[in-house]
Amino acid sequence: MSNTPKTVEKLETDKILYFAPIILIIGVCIYLGLNLERASELINISFAFVTGNFSWFYQIFTFGCLLVCLYMIVGKYGSLRFGNEKPEFSTFSWLSMIFTAALGGSVVLWATIEPFYYLMGPPFGAEPFSYEAYQWATSYPLFHWGFTGNSMYCALGVAFGYMFWVRKKDVNRASSACAMLLGEKITRGWVGKVIDVLLILSIVGGIATTLGLATPLASELIVSVFGIPRTMTMDISLILFWIIAISLCVYSGLHKGIKLISNFRMWLIFAVLAYVFIVGPKVFMLNNFCEGLGNMMNDFFKMSFYTEPFANKDFNGFPQWWTIFYWAWWASYASQMGIYFARISKGRTVREFCIAILTATGLGVWIFFAVFGNYTLHTFMNDRLPQLTDTLNNLGNASAVVQVWSTLPLTNVFLFAMLLMTLVATITLLNGTAYTLAILSTKKMTGEQEPPGWNRISWVLVLGILALVLMAIGGLKAVQTSSVLVSFPMLFIFIIIIIGFFKVIREDDWGHFQRDAAKTAPITIEADGSPAKSV
Repeated sequence: MSNTPKTVEKLETDKILYFAPIILIIGVCIYLGLNLERASELINISFAFVTGNFSWFYQIFTFGCLLVCLYMIVGKYGSLRFGNEKPEFSTFSWLSMIFTAALGGSVVLWATIEPFYYLMGPPFGAEPFSYEAYQWATSYPLFHWGFTGNSMYCALGVAFGYMFWVRKKDVNRASSACAMLLGEKITRGWVGKVIDVLLILSIVGGIATTLGLATPLASELIVSVFGIPRTMTMDISLILFWIIAISLCVYSGLHKGIKLISNFRMWLIFAVLAYVFIVGPKVFMLNNFCEGLGNMMNDFFKMSFYTEPFANKDFNGFPQWWTIFYWAWWASYASQMGIYFARISKGRTVREFCIAILTATGLGVWIFFAVFGNYTLHTFMNDRLPQLTDTLNNLGNASAVVQVWSTLPLTNVFLFAMLLMTLVATITLLNGTAYTLAILSTKKMTGEQEPPGWNRISWVLVLGILALVLMAIGGLKAVQTSSVLVSFPMLFIFIIIIIGFFKVIREDDWGHFQRDAAKTAPITIEADGSPAKSV
């Protein structure tokens, strides 16, 4: 965004926003690490409590966000703009930034194996591995990675966009946005601190889920490519490698290097996508994606409110394991993604913004499910992966994914490319997240200042420790619970922000307010420091 070089000067750390979450996270890690058997039990209880008791709340909240977005598209605010300035980026560049924001290393993992999870354990009482199960296995990933999840980013992004570009307020914290409803007097006190601590915990929990998925995948790829036995030492070494790499970037000022790495990652992702499509069953991929899209649209409302109250008395079935987990994971990223999308959308209309967020981000992920997911289903259907069920149940999704990829031509070359992509994606993910957390825990930092390097590295260490503890506990549910627990209180904060936004735009009379507003833009954050989702 801004081309002004960043200055490095001594900045004051917000002691509450830095130490409170770190002490809490480290305390939880120590307790769980010393009591791994008890930790697994607590994980199951916590996951079941939130997803079982509040499935209805997650479903209604996310659908409500979608309704807010649709209203902003077709309602009276659709033609209004985020500020009086011209758009900062061309339409192509802007859409490209939105399109690629959701494409992280773990997207390829989920695109490969998620449909098979649904084939083994389909929703709505369907028989596993039946024709109906194949239909759900194709349509449900498009639902989970489509309009509804992105609507959280969109609804919050509109609120942040109004604050940035119309009211000209530089907002980086959830407490500042909550002031629209609660008032600045309240949000500047302890209530605001609690809100921002919850935001930090939410980001940490979401990224821990992503890191807990990426590390085993990288380890399995190393095993396959180099023949090195898989051990916990390997996982620890990988996280140490990421920490050292980011530390070198921080203290060497390698901002251009991070940008180059990010660009390389995106080109590599699209290269492997094209390769799998070319060597894979192209006609099947296109036909099944088309049918899956139709089934998803046909059953959209059914999926949106599915909680399984009769078939599953303990409320720990398909919607809790999958749909509620995904809404929780998206919610843990929603604030930083909303801020990022708002930051790059100066001069855009509300209608443009909402349509772009709802469609461009989902489309980017759908393409991968159309290729990787359908490759898995076709390969299994043709008896080339007869042991995949046992691998997934006994060894986990990382081993299952590598097993699927090993059926492709030029196996070693492809697996090495996927290893490289996973390592690079995790470096950029951790760097961006640590940057965001350092900004949140630093007082009065402007867009032309650099958060302290030690602050950023300390957050990377905390994220690494948490991810290792979750992996030591074992199982997919452990990394899922990380997002579920921290996202729950954030839903109430998001409701406050959205209600406050509607209150303010009604009081301001947005159109009249914008015409009379000053045309000076707020201080912005560099694009390389903006938070970006990598799941």
